[in-house]
Amino acid sequence: MSILQQLYRLQLVDSEWDEKSRRLEEVQASLGETDDLRRARQAVAEMEAELEALRRKTRAVELDVAAVAARLQKNQDRLYSGKVRNPKELANLNEEAAALRRRQSELEDRQLELMIEGEEAEAELAERQARLRQIEATWRAEQAALQQEQANLKARLAELAAEREAMRAQIGAAELAEYDDLRARYGGKAVTALRRGICQTCGVDVPTGVARAVEREEGFYYCPVCHRLLYGG
Repeated sequence: MSILQQLYRLQLVDSEWDEKSRRLEEVQASLGETDDLRRARQAVAEMEAELEALRRKTRAVELDVAAVAARLQKNQDRLYSGKVRNPKELANLNEEAAALRRRQSELEDRQLELMIEGEEAEAELAERQARLRQIEATWRAEQAALQQEQANLKARLAELAAEREAMRAQIGAAELAEYDDLRARYGGKAVTALRRGICQTCGVDVPTGVARAVEREEGFYYCPVCHRLLYGG
């Protein structure tokens, strides 16, 4: 196997390594909770807190309604007991009863409002919980796929690392140094294929004499435009 063929094969391995490494970084960055999932959970938590606050208000109003009802019952028992005969005291009891009935009506109206708000909040909470379940199900499926892909990528990278080490061990130090320098300077691509006299990286027509020399593998020749090492195999 010629040195150019060795370098070209090494580049194929290095290019796959670079691609798999970039993808592994993307996969690892995607693992964990997403913004959508966090927002959905926060929306549920906010609605749960709002519903609990409504329930506390409702219980407080219910206690007030019960207290007013008890006071009104006590008022009515005294009013109709026959024990109160003083006109002024009777008038006071009637006034108190009227005030208690007004308060009772206000509290019952408020109680109804809170009940309606609670029903609406429960419906909204149910919708948010359903959306959260849907997002969680999708997220779990995506995470499982990403974890599997991560495992596959790590396994393939381990294989590529072994291949790279074995291939580099068969190439001379000077050629490796030239290859590594070109990869560093030209975006990870040191060697470019030459097909029908055309550089497959930049598309330039290479001079005929150079193209023939590359095809015969007479030495190292470089693309006059992109400056990568030409390989005609």
